[in-house]
Amino acid sequence: MPSNDSVQTLYSDHHGWLHAWLRSKLGNAADAADLAHDTFVRLLQRREHLQLNTPRAFLRTVARGLIID
Repeated sequence: MPSNDSVQTLYSDHHGWLHAWLRSKLGNAADAADLAHDTFVRLLQRREHLQLNTPRAFLRTVARGLIID
């Protein structure tokens, strides 16, 4: 399970990238910001079960699922 510090580091290291990736897929900065937020909320909800070896792949997978929803 990632600690609070590691989740904060993950957010700091990857939020900008995730937001930019979502913006390129959605064409809208506001929707990208909402989905980036929702992606990290999902991570926090499931962090007891996570071992993130490839965080960007995980974030992209979650974000893709949110785009479909």
